[in-house]
Amino acid sequence: MSWASIAKRNIPSTATATAQRTASPAPDIILVTPDLWAAASISESLDAHYKRDAAALAREEQSQCRPTWFGLRRPDAPTVSPIFRTREEQLQWMHDEAVKNDAYSKELFERRMQEWRVRNNWHLPPMKTTVSKYEQTRGFYIGKDDDNVDVVKYVTPYSTERDLEEGIMVNMMWCLIHSRADELVACKTVGEFEALFNQNIRLEYPAYNISSCYGVRRMVNARKLLWLFSQKANVFPGKARHGTARWLIDPTNLCPAPVFDPNVYTKSMVFFNLRACRGTTDDREGHTTKPVFLVGAMGGRDETGICVVQQLKQNGDAATIRWLLSAKQLREMERVVFVSDYCPFRGRESDYDSDCYGYDDW
Repeated sequence: MSWASIAKRNIPSTATATAQRTASPAPDIILVTPDLWAAASISESLDAHYKRDAAALAREEQSQCRPTWFGLRRPDAPTVSPIFRTREEQLQWMHDEAVKNDAYSKELFERRMQEWRVRNNWHLPPMKTTVSKYEQTRGFYIGKDDDNVDVVKYVTPYSTERDLEEGIMVNMMWCLIHSRADELVACKTVGEFEALFNQNIRLEYPAYNISSCYGVRRMVNARKLLWLFSQKANVFPGKARHGTARWLIDPTNLCPAPVFDPNVYTKSMVFFNLRACRGTTDDREGHTTKPVFLVGAMGGRDETGICVVQQLKQNGDAATIRWLLSAKQLREMERVVFVSDYCPFRGRESDYDSDCYGYDDW
């Protein structure tokens, strides 16, 4: 038998080959648009996020601890997404749903927080809403907050910026004044104040007592909070100490910026050099520009606070505290937003916060 006849025998006929191809068709190819696949992946990630936060919320409700904000899916949210023709349609739908879920999460958090504050008697005082002409000369003014809402602000010394940037510290001060006024004025020594601080810090910072982070305890502690209450810090609007040092030479517009001179200035002085505090007027005869104080006044203000601490370096925890306002006056205080001056000095010696105060009496 020739090689040609063998090869011809092994080649199937056209009909047979066609039947084989018809019997086993190729599988259908499903085309997936990459953009729609990416949007679907985002949707799956959001579903996992909502489920995780819902589980965390359930655990938190059982522990009765301070509420945490969770991103949750609202109860009336659709369980099945519609069919989309384009990625843009799907992303727009997802965005609209996220906005509604965020509003629901915010409303739920605020309700839970209010219930928790009532249960623990840990309230912030109401916000101050008006400013008189006299208060304006002391450093009060109306400005915008981060949400573009009108709030009353109060100017503090430039040296307090680091102390006041901790929201925990600021909220702790206001809650102690409003919700623990009787216990506060009952503290006659620094040690008693530290005990009150330790009893209540968990309400503002639940992990504080178990935190081993040195940075946290350095930024938030009882003595720093007591310092901010004191007249010497010149932070808290309370009772003024008349006769305290005033500045005579405004360092704000000097060029170059001066070096801090402790014989001329103190780090508790307020210069009212924020943009909201000053305007200008041209003195054409003298060819100078004089500041016009829209807020504050030339020379600054007297040191103000709600307490005086005596002989801290000498007596330590036994140092005495003299409160300048009664418990009733403290409870009736209205809340303001603290805003620190700009630092008008150059050099490291101008840097300052309550960790490096050098006073024996506050």
